[in-house]
Amino acid sequence: MSCGEMTVAAGREGSRECPVCGFEHRLHPRPCAAALPVRDGRFLLVRRDIEPRRGLWQVPGGFMELGESPAEAAARELREEALLETGAMRLLGVYTPVVNNLVVIVFEAEALNEGGAGHETQEVRWFRPEETPWDELSFSSSEFAIRDWMRRNGLAVPGALATTWGG
Repeated sequence: MSCGEMTVAAGREGSRECPVCGFEHRLHPRPCAAALPVRDGRFLLVRRDIEPRRGLWQVPGGFMELGESPAEAAARELREEALLETGAMRLLGVYTPVVNNLVVIVFEAEALNEGGAGHETQEVRWFRPEETPWDELSFSSSEFAIRDWMRRNGLAVPGALATTWGG
């Protein structure tokens, strides 16, 4: 990569090395940020309009941009995906689905408006905890975040995990 030659798998898992110049390219987890907007005992989810997992529900979020803090990235993703402005945000959890090498940092966010569907979103919907679409969640990080929010608020949490897909 450094000198232009093709890299080959190196001894360390997830890294590649140039056989000519010795340059080592390491692959690292990708940071993502998300926020679970809450209002009046309900939380907002977005229905994805992009692959992967198009048509399923998720906590609004995505990849962090260079120069963004996790909270800034989560607020930006809320504006882009759910047309939602937020007030106070506090850390809800950090989830590391190893299947796709992500670190997902999720915040609980005070919603300041009702929101709407952004350009990557089919629809947004506010759910009461008992209405959670467990079998229609796109990524395990969304399920873990909702479960942690329910626990934090003293609510009953279903026993079995519904989501098996990482992210």
